[in-house]
Amino acid sequence: MMPNLPPDFSAIASLLDAQPAPVRDMFSYCLALAMVEAGKARLVGQEPGEAGAVCTFETATGEQISLARPAMTEDMEAEVREMLREILDEGGGP
Repeated sequence: MMPNLPPDFSAIASLLDAQPAPVRDMFSYCLALAMVEAGKARLVGQEPGEAGAVCTFETATGEQISLARPAMTEDMEAEVREMLREILDEGGGP
């Protein structure tokens, strides 16, 4: 299970953990993009990788994470990002 998630997100983490690696990769990458949109992270680097671009993000606390951009269409990326926005909006409270 993904560590350090609020209790409300534990069901989502369990569902995600049960998914194949490509789905988890898409979710993680799109979550990083959503954090950038929300001002909670920023893109600090991008390098070519074996399967495509590898992006390095830095959170507001200074933690860095590097993620390969997964193979997905723009429509797939938009769909996952919209789903994440809805989840994050629900978790944000009133």
